[in-house]
Amino acid sequence: MTIADAHDQDPQETREWLDALSAVRGHRGNERAEFVVNAMLDAARRGGLQIEQSLTTPYCNTIPLEQQPALPGDRAIEHKLRSIIRWNALAIILRANKESSELGGHIASFQSAATLYDIGFRAGPANSDSSLSGFSA
Repeated sequence: MTIADAHDQDPQETREWLDALSAVRGHRGNERAEFVVNAMLDAARRGGLQIEQSLTTPYCNTIPLEQQPALPGDRAIEHKLRSIIRWNALAIILRANKESSELGGHIASFQSAATLYDIGFRAGPANSDSSLSGFSA
């Protein structure tokens, strides 16, 4: 018994829906069953139901960890520079908030973008290492 089973107000109806899905899979295959489930989820969302989104992707890293080259550069200096840039952004936001609280407040967004740019610039297409020529975002 799962947590969902314990909170199921109508186990018989749930079983009927699951049996119907199993029948679609058995008679029409997984592709059709996936289409029906996705159509149901779309209809539920359009109808206003709050359905959780799946955060999994079909991405698979094709380079084994032991074959990945080390990132170029001096990590200590880069860390110090990122820290200085974060402090500067914080000072700008604090100064802006003295005049109006609707300005700034996005240090987390800045940090996320800074990290993405940092990785992209160090390992992305601008890198002269030809072994990274297959990089795509």
